[in-house]
Amino acid sequence: MGLAQTMLGGYCMNASDATINILIVDDEPEFADTVAEILEREDGRFDSKKATNAEEGLEILDTHRIDCVVSDYGMVGTNGLEFLETVHDIHGEIPFVLLTGEGDEAVASEAISKGVTDYVRKQGDKDQYSLLASRLADAVEKRRAHVALRRRKQELEHLNERFYSFVRHSPDIITILEADGTIQYNSPAIEHILGYEQDEPVGKKAFEYVHPDDRERIEAEFDRLGEIEDEARESFEMRLRRADGSWIWVESIASNRVEAGSNGFLMNSREISDRKAREGELKAKTERLEEFAGIVSHDLQTPITVADARLEMAMEECDSEHLPSIGNALDRMEEIIDATLTLAREGRVVDETEPVALAAAAERWWETTGHDDATLRVEADGLTVAADRERLRRVMENLFANAVEHGGSDVTVRLGKLESAPGVYIADDGAGLPPNMSAEIFEPGQSMSPDGTGFGLAIVKEIVEAHDWEIETAESESGGARFEITGVEFV
Repeated sequence: MGLAQTMLGGYCMNASDATINILIVDDEPEFADTVAEILEREDGRFDSKKATNAEEGLEILDTHRIDCVVSDYGMVGTNGLEFLETVHDIHGEIPFVLLTGEGDEAVASEAISKGVTDYVRKQGDKDQYSLLASRLADAVEKRRAHVALRRRKQELEHLNERFYSFVRHSPDIITILEADGTIQYNSPAIEHILGYEQDEPVGKKAFEYVHPDDRERIEAEFDRLGEIEDEARESFEMRLRRADGSWIWVESIASNRVEAGSNGFLMNSREISDRKAREGELKAKTERLEEFAGIVSHDLQTPITVADARLEMAMEECDSEHLPSIGNALDRMEEIIDATLTLAREGRVVDETEPVALAAAAERWWETTGHDDATLRVEADGLTVAADRERLRRVMENLFANAVEHGGSDVTVRLGKLESAPGVYIADDGAGLPPNMSAEIFEPGQSMSPDGTGFGLAIVKEIVEAHDWEIETAESESGGARFEITGVEFV
């Protein structure tokens, strides 16, 4: 029985989806064909390519994906050991099995010292080649696992480096806490925000740095967060003590570390002292305005009501050209009172927002202008902003009404997204704003129309600032008025 017949009998294909690409190099083509057929029948994952010398084998390695090499030692020209060294120099530690003849123990020993994966004697024993198939599969699987592990390790190292780079350069304080609130780690940002050395608070209770008036509330927040079994996060504001004894406001987002298998917390803290100061100023301003509005409403409404009644009786008893003017003046006084009350209400800080699809909402709000000849062009498709919907509606309606009133009944108004900053603009092609009024136009009582109350744009500014946004005037591309609202959060 010949070699092929001896070794081919009785083998079944082992089906698998993971192809193993083998390069068989032997200067006896018939032997290479036989070994290839044996291996492919032994394991269905094997797919063989053949070469008759080392140079041809290197060409195949350069142009094909090869998982392992089976090479004869005693080839003419470059022998198997020289081929092994070249392959490893160029292609790294690819599995390499050397086929040796009888009495080549010294060659086998040298091959092992040079990093050969295994060696097999060339003989007619079918078990020898069955063992070869098994060893090849094991070597390739180990190498693939090693490569995958190395690649994963590199990815994790890269991800880890990116994370620590983010932590090192983040303007926020990144803090890791144990379950009882003990500080394990603080990012370098603590030095310029709170004035402590990075490791100074480590080992201490984080709640010791929280203002006494906030401490009980914050401890309760963390207790509740720690009791949640699933991954969760909470946002809260608090005052922290700086190294010099002063206090600053921070906004913190804390998450339990359930996903990481820990009972502690990860916290990101950002200073918001300036924002809290603005909110305090706005709150104080609103309280004063509400007090003033209450006085105006209470003290003026009664005499206005009396005057209205007397005017009505006077108009029934006599006919005078002066009486309608008095009625108009009383109506205007009531408009001013209503506008003052609105200004007071709209100045309150916005506590809760919701996603508002700006384009669709603006189209609906535009309908309240009541001018069929005027045109709204929305260039904000797909924009969704976080806002108090009703108060944003008043902003848009007031700005639309202002454009129609001062730009003419056939004015074209455009609403779009700012390119220079997070925000939106409302622009028209009317006559534009008077140069000397750009700074005072948002002040209560300032109006470009003799019939206006001067409160419309003041209300707009109050609502904008209540959202912690900013509004400025500019000239539109067509020379009309343009209002730019910045600081808007898109969601």
